[in-house]
Amino acid sequence: MATNAISVGRPRVSVTTAMPDLGGFSRFILGLVLVIVVVFEASPIGSVPDIGTYLHRGLGSWTGLPIILSPLELLLIFGLIGSAIAEAIRPPSDRVAPSDLALRLRGGWPIVLFTSAVVLGFARGVFGGGDAYVGLWELRYLLYIPACYLIARSALRRPEHVAGLLRVGLVAAVIFAAEGAYRRIALIDTGQLVVIPEFAFEHEDVLFLAAFTLLLLASFVFGALKHARLLGLLVTPLLLYTLLATERRAGIIVLLVGLLVIALTTLFVRRRAFFLAAVPVLTIAVLYLGLFWNASGVLGQPARAIKSLYEPDPRDAQSNLYRLLENFDIDQTIHSDPILGVGFGRPFLMVASLPDISWWPFWHFETHNNVLWVWMKTGVVGYVLFWAMMGGAMSRAAFAAKRLNDPTLRCAALFSLCAIVGTLVFAYVDLGLVSGRVTVLLGTSLGILAVVERIDANSAHPELVAA
Repeated sequence: MATNAISVGRPRVSVTTAMPDLGGFSRFILGLVLVIVVVFEASPIGSVPDIGTYLHRGLGSWTGLPIILSPLELLLIFGLIGSAIAEAIRPPSDRVAPSDLALRLRGGWPIVLFTSAVVLGFARGVFGGGDAYVGLWELRYLLYIPACYLIARSALRRPEHVAGLLRVGLVAAVIFAAEGAYRRIALIDTGQLVVIPEFAFEHEDVLFLAAFTLLLLASFVFGALKHARLLGLLVTPLLLYTLLATERRAGIIVLLVGLLVIALTTLFVRRRAFFLAAVPVLTIAVLYLGLFWNASGVLGQPARAIKSLYEPDPRDAQSNLYRLLENFDIDQTIHSDPILGVGFGRPFLMVASLPDISWWPFWHFETHNNVLWVWMKTGVVGYVLFWAMMGGAMSRAAFAAKRLNDPTLRCAALFSLCAIVGTLVFAYVDLGLVSGRVTVLLGTSLGILAVVERIDANSAHPELVAA
């Protein structure tokens, strides 16, 4: 019999309170993994202990043990085992009915097929004369996507679970933002930490700072995550400051595209709020660009990012030139084998010579344009499946943000949409899909979208409570 339950965002009748909570272990693992990738850089520079080096790198690299897996990967394996056990002993009444084909296929098959294409890309590279060791390093982080997807799909059963995961991620982002601000103000600006801007922060840091800033905005759009909204009024300036302090153009672009995504979503789901907010924000943006167009320093970073698209400074011009040459090489490599791709572990063709960055061991194998890199490595089939996975997820996210009843789940859908779009934008200009930190965020977002509609359907509507 259904019993009354405290809701997240609105009153409802829970149909699952009588069921045992079998996903607690997997939720703990998923939350811990999210904290690790948000807070700890894989190659940290600055004030924090060198924890990320131990968490993201293989155990054998710092223990001498014959184990190539990292602690983060061991956690993912434990999470997958816990999820499998939970699904195996879950009561039949709490499972998706085999006859419900739509729910069984939603989101899952594109990920399964894309993962299969990645594995075939590895086989293609090895049997094509590639380096198996390099190939494993190339594809290992792509496998985080299905792992996090499966854990999230099994572990998240109620709105409270989704809300809890989002809060964990937000707190982790705030912790990193505080450390990043300290790093910039107390160490870099004072000269105690001498490092070129390119390596002061890891490139993917900006994706997390932008994504969780957008989560706070999404919570205001739907009136969800009350305590997070209160926290957001205090920590948003900190998140934005650290985002600007990284001096990464990609972060500004991800944030601006995410704001556009939220604005367009608000136009359809909260039209009055759109007109009340869009005009003031647009006015402030125009005034800001006029005042800071030629400014330097942290506050001038957004204007510099936009200006650099057609009037780059020497540093940005050098970066743009490298990417133009690299994109030409990508195009030539794709045309050499557009159907099967060259496979993982095989270098791309350097028809146009690139500046020497041989200090990076994968500079002949991985490209900054990680979107076309997927085509180059897995062929046209893998590329189509990649876009089927990403495009299908974005479509489900937009639908969920507009149609679901629970504000928390709508907020989660909008956050996931921003995270996926942000990943695509970031991967188009930088090494996104070859970073385990990025693919954990992507896989978790895909897993959230796989369950929000089912969770919402299993929660009664407010009128049922009133009746």
